[in-house]
Amino acid sequence: AAHTRTFFTMSAFEELGVLPEIIKALEDKGWLLPTPIQAEAVPLILGGGDVLGAAETGSGKTGAFGIPVLQIVSEALQNPADSNDASEIPSSNRSIELNDDDRDPYMELVSKTECSCSNAKGWAGCRANAG
Repeated sequence: AAHTRTFFTMSAFEELGVLPEIIKALEDKGWLLPTPIQAEAVPLILGGGDVLGAAETGSGKTGAFGIPVLQIVSEALQNPADSNDASEIPSSNRSIELNDDDRDPYMELVSKTECSCSNAKGWAGCRANAG
């Protein structure tokens, strides 16, 4: 008698911790395998880590950032009671402070809560810490 075996293979994105519905959308667009930067960044971001990545154009940097963002937003919308949404903290107990050490050279910090960009032809940014 012939035996048949059914094999279930795990998607490469599933191994990174990506939700099945996001994997289906990726596969529908032809994304079957993560690029190297996605394989490194996605699990770190989903695990709550900070990631700074540099790679050439077309290497998948946007996906490396966008896939975890979609998942985090999806999970927050599905489980609002589980999210650590800053909007749940009374505004009188919340503070936001701009970080002088983590900013573009064209970004001038007027105070710990105000900034201005001195580059009229471009964009500049800085990191803000909420607590």
